[in-house]
Amino acid sequence: MIENDLPEAGDAPLHQETVLVVDDTKENLTVIGELLNPHYNVRIANSGQRALKVANSTPVPDLILLDIMMPEMDGYETLAELRANPATRHIPVIFVTALDADEDEERGLALGAVDYIAKPIRPAILLGRIRTQLDLKLAQDQLRRQNASLEAEVQRRVAENLAIQEQGQRNEARLNRMRQLILSSASEGIFGVDVEGRINFINPAATALLGYTEEELLGQDSHRMLHHSHIDGSHYAVEDCPMHLCLHSGITIRDRESTLWHRDGTPLPLECSHTPIVEDGRIIGAVTTLRDIRDRKRYLEQLERHSNYDELTDLPNRNLLYDRLNHNIEVCRRSGMNIAVLTLNLDRFKSINDTLGRAAGDQVLREVAQRLGRQVRKMDTLARLEGDEFVLVVEVATAEQSSAFAQPILKALANPFHVAEREFFLSGSIGIATFPKDGDNGEELLRNADAAMYKAKTKGGNRFQFYTAEMNQRSLERLDLENGLRRAIDQGELVVYYQPQVNLRNGAIIGAEALVRWQDPEKGLVMPGSFIALAEETGLIVPLGEWVLRTACSQNKAWQDAGLPKIPVAVNLSARQFAAQDVVELAARILHDTGLAPNYLELELTESAVMADAEAFIRATEKLKGLSIALSIDDFGTGFSSLSYLKRFAIDRLKIDQTFVRDITHDPDSASIALAIISLAHSLKLLAIAEGVETEAQLNFLRARNCDEMQGYFFSPALPADEFEAMLRQGRKLEFQPESKVPGRTLLLVDDEPGILSALKRLFRREGYVILTADSGKEGLDILAGHDVGVIISDARMPEMDGAEFLGKVRAMYPDTMRIILSGYTDLKAVTSAVNRGELFKFLTKPWDDGELLETIRDAFRQYEMRKPPPADGAAPEH
Repeated sequence: MIENDLPEAGDAPLHQETVLVVDDTKENLTVIGELLNPHYNVRIANSGQRALKVANSTPVPDLILLDIMMPEMDGYETLAELRANPATRHIPVIFVTALDADEDEERGLALGAVDYIAKPIRPAILLGRIRTQLDLKLAQDQLRRQNASLEAEVQRRVAENLAIQEQGQRNEARLNRMRQLILSSASEGIFGVDVEGRINFINPAATALLGYTEEELLGQDSHRMLHHSHIDGSHYAVEDCPMHLCLHSGITIRDRESTLWHRDGTPLPLECSHTPIVEDGRIIGAVTTLRDIRDRKRYLEQLERHSNYDELTDLPNRNLLYDRLNHNIEVCRRSGMNIAVLTLNLDRFKSINDTLGRAAGDQVLREVAQRLGRQVRKMDTLARLEGDEFVLVVEVATAEQSSAFAQPILKALANPFHVAEREFFLSGSIGIATFPKDGDNGEELLRNADAAMYKAKTKGGNRFQFYTAEMNQRSLERLDLENGLRRAIDQGELVVYYQPQVNLRNGAIIGAEALVRWQDPEKGLVMPGSFIALAEETGLIVPLGEWVLRTACSQNKAWQDAGLPKIPVAVNLSARQFAAQDVVELAARILHDTGLAPNYLELELTESAVMADAEAFIRATEKLKGLSIALSIDDFGTGFSSLSYLKRFAIDRLKIDQTFVRDITHDPDSASIALAIISLAHSLKLLAIAEGVETEAQLNFLRARNCDEMQGYFFSPALPADEFEAMLRQGRKLEFQPESKVPGRTLLLVDDEPGILSALKRLFRREGYVILTADSGKEGLDILAGHDVGVIISDARMPEMDGAEFLGKVRAMYPDTMRIILSGYTDLKAVTSAVNRGELFKFLTKPWDDGELLETIRDAFRQYEMRKPPPADGAAPEH
């Protein structure tokens, strides 16, 4: 993760600093340039010669990132040229290179580089070290200007004093007063010493910084007072004292970090500059400027800790883990010991974040870190990489001994966790790789331990697994598959197939499910079972799912524009899509872009999407229904949906998973589950659709049990768009065998207007009902005498016998029938009378809404079938 808001130490520059990046590889220039551009003015050079020209142009770089291995002029030669030029000698240079040998680093630092960063680049480290060096340069530039100003002023005063001396008017007291006047207002600490190192003047900023009064310091030996701890005796040797060197060499001594001691005996890190005072060619003393760098040191320490430790658990992070692991490997090469790398991933941790929130997840991770910390020795390294993944590095005599560390870790996780007054249990999957058997470097060991950990997960978790070479092969195959899938999305290798959905009453195609396939150039057509799980895991399901939704909507609109029957297309949405994007906005945008009417789109939602955040799912379904998009729960019965939530979902269908349909004719449990789903759907006024219907026996079972719709190989597999289009043009239907029984659903329509009867027959014919018609109440009663009718729709106003009288007689003679009035008039008195007498199931008005009327009749037949006693022999009634 790149930190864009790194804190700045010292006085931040008012202008944007310029960083020159020097590298002969275009890709490196691009990557580093993109990383630095948000923070700095970036200039680039692809050679050493070009770098020298840019460094001497305006704006002058504030810092240079310099590669070493370049043709013609390498980084060492370039740095030497920069240091030889007075205009560029003060520009800090950081080597960024793939050379990581100690001698390479020593050579670079000896030539004057301020830092040395090995490739591959870690963004946080690079940004942090650049910021540190720029802060130091800023401080040095300010100090250099202050020293130059002070030196000039002192020299001017010295010259003035020499003039006075030549005239015989030397006045030491006046000189001291002038010095105090110059120095008393300075913000930096400043003091002066005579040739023997005794303090002869000091400004208020210095006394405040050092903790002494002016009287306590004047006349005292500066080395004894300031370079010597009065608590533990720590001190600089006199010959190493920067002030001593200044007085004896006559040159300015600058210390980037020099330790002086506070009056209380504590060390005081400071930036110091010691400048000699010369009169008549003789050194008569020196001036020292002090700058407190404790805040900067604290910032650098925080930055270093941020780079090496995980903020949540305070464990080493990936950077420090790699450093320690590689160090352990070098030690064990010499000692002959083994190293075990144990990678731990928590099982089912995602459910904690999903159900209790991220704060609860963080609390659990901190407790896991504490439990693991109690299982390791001081000599071992326990680190947290990211998420719920931890790594333990231990030295062992033999590879087999590493299991002695794995088992206690699993046991430590077995105790219950408590968060927000809830108790729950976690387990872990551990992968183990050992040096030197399973890898020769840290990266290889961690990769192989990960492969073993994933193997432990596939076996159910709560176990440890040693690495084997075969795991690496599977990991490589998985990586190849992921890379290939990314390419497939980018290069248009995905295709959508369409599987017909069929009405089980009349056999007509009433919809299509869009199913994605991968047309791999090498492997051919790859089925979704081979890559959908990987797409879910890697997040590729988000762009893949959006592409499928857009493609299916565009194709359905094209079919409609070509004059084909208008049917809805069903598209699957995964739980990952619900978590990663606003599916309501996505669906609305794609419908708008493609021009498809919302009622011709159905979204199939999985139970995992439901239970990840049930309240959010409910709100989303309500919004989608507000757009007139149909919704179904896919693979119903395979998850753990709460029925208390199910009644609140704004959905239209429950889809019976093919795992139940496959065994429905010979497994009582599968049959019972399928029947329960059908009954549940109908009781909630939903449709039931079965997927994976492959045999005639399965079809007959579902028809006899009142399942509404089906899809599967028995009618047709999923087809390419052109073949599905041909099927629609042909008007192909599912033909039922004469012996295939389906519960009788006979509908009687009674109205004295032929046009109304004709319109109703067209509407209900596609539902597969047996439709009878009568133009009067009397004719309706005659028809009822010879037919088993379940639902009656009657007009309210008819000559001779109105609807209320007709249905009243029907109720007395055929009490199990479901009776509905469909009228263009709303006679409140008549309606109230009919309802009060219990003669009506519903009262509907003309003109009617097709969708509402169809759903009312479906519900009426379900009520009829629930009320009517079964035939004596248990056989399904014929119609």
